[in-house]
Amino acid sequence: MEKNKKEFIKKLKDGIEELNISYSSEQLEQLWEYYRFFIEENKKYNLSTITEADAVIKKHFLDSLVILKQLNLEGRKRWLDIGSGAGFPGMVLKLFLPGDSFYLLDSSAKKVNFLNQLSYKLGLKGIDATHGRAEDLAQIGEWRSSFDYVCSRAVASLNILLEYAVPFLKIGGLAYLYKGPEYEEEIEAAQAALKTLGAEVEEIIELDVPGLEAERYLIVVKKTAKTPEKYPRRAGIPKKRPL
Repeated sequence: MEKNKKEFIKKLKDGIEELNISYSSEQLEQLWEYYRFFIEENKKYNLSTITEADAVIKKHFLDSLVILKQLNLEGRKRWLDIGSGAGFPGMVLKLFLPGDSFYLLDSSAKKVNFLNQLSYKLGLKGIDATHGRAEDLAQIGEWRSSFDYVCSRAVASLNILLEYAVPFLKIGGLAYLYKGPEYEEEIEAAQAALKTLGAEVEEIIELDVPGLEAERYLIVVKKTAKTPEKYPRRAGIPKKRPL
């Protein structure tokens, strides 16, 4: 196990340095503990099909951290990770943004239970994992229009994802949405959703994840106006009838 740990931390360290991100030995230790607990719990809960050490480093940890260089890190921010799953990217980002508040949202109770156990195990403060649907929580006062940043990875096509994400943002807030090479078609199909929800695509960033050959893009969406109260629609409707 000690040999595996050394190899894991070296590969992780090399990848983080290639991303040109500052890190501490404590953060590397936390990611090792994260990996160990993730592998252990995955046997019970099937959190992800990606479990081999190299793949977890590249496809989960580095892929989550790659957006750090794109962020305005001034002041403390309030984050929401929609469809957090096993904590990618929200839990990983929290380790590197300890002063920010993170809310991890997932519709799977077993994944939320894993996230709460993990945050306790890692001794994190200012992080909360919630079981629920974005369509329901975005209609609650303390959640709606209250976040500086929303992030999401591998949840839904852009026109659907916008209806989940934009209502949570403050005006001027940003959504960081991970997408693959089909992003142009998704943006084209999401024009009506952007207009209806009061948002616009501010930037498209090509991401370079060390060791990952797959094309990765970050769609940065800015909330420019108040979202009409009727959005998001009832749970399940955005997916069945996208804007």
